[in-house]
Amino acid sequence: MNHAVIDLGSNTIRLLVFGFEDGKVTKVLNEKDTTGLAGYINDDVLSMDGIMKACEVLNNFKKLALDIVEPSDIHLFATASLRNVKNREEAVNVITKETSLVPDVLEGEEEGRLGFIGAKMSVECDKGILIDIGGASTELVVFNDGKMTDIASMPVGSLSLYMRYVDDAFPTPEEREDIEKAVDEQLSKIGWAEDTKIKRMVGIGGTLSAVQKLMRVFFDTDDKNVFDAERVKDLVKILKDHDTRTYDKIYKTIPDRVLTIFPGLIVLRQSMKRFECETVTVSRSGIRDGYFWSKVLKKDE
Repeated sequence: MNHAVIDLGSNTIRLLVFGFEDGKVTKVLNEKDTTGLAGYINDDVLSMDGIMKACEVLNNFKKLALDIVEPSDIHLFATASLRNVKNREEAVNVITKETSLVPDVLEGEEEGRLGFIGAKMSVECDKGILIDIGGASTELVVFNDGKMTDIASMPVGSLSLYMRYVDDAFPTPEEREDIEKAVDEQLSKIGWAEDTKIKRMVGIGGTLSAVQKLMRVFFDTDDKNVFDAERVKDLVKILKDHDTRTYDKIYKTIPDRVLTIFPGLIVLRQSMKRFECETVTVSRSGIRDGYFWSKVLKKDE
């Protein structure tokens, strides 16, 4: 049986269709649209243009899923894209009316929980800290013995930081400093963060996947999904150079994340620095997998 899950994010909207037979999960269809809904938010209000743009993409995904795999159901969830806007109720009502899909707006801690469930499907999550750098928020989950112990959601993400602080394609030294300060300020507000020191970080989401791709290009790491803190620092240094050849490699490798990769990378670096993480492991699965397992199939972790 096939089930469709649509993730309405601040940077991208993604459609995954999962197959579930005999207790085994497969991914039947995987599509995304870099909608950039955060770009339609002014004074914490998502414009009607942004809402209708989301409806257009959602209807296209709905038709695609029904035409190709005929899922038995379609589930829609939203993260900071709707969670953090003042006109959340209006946006939900319009989307429901225009698409016949009712958005399940996840709160920050629930987003972190589902991301952790998804991460455990492809990497070992015995002890460490999970990070999910989204377009407008970043979730952090501390885990021990395979269980979550602390969760936090920060209202900073790769796209929202870019829009707030960066005027050109890549941030200037002054803009980088502003982004670092903004991230450090949010990290300092997490009560449990001050005394938390963890060697291993697990990363999920598009930003971490993009960082992994750049690691392969600049450091010839093949298909390894683990890299250390020094490599993250080295990648930041490379992007700082503003070299034309560096630009070309980034455009060819992650064309849909050219503008947001540097802010996202700063979030990663500052978070690893705060928790003294030595390595980060990139998971192939994440919040959409966790949502499917926990909210659609209603399975225990």
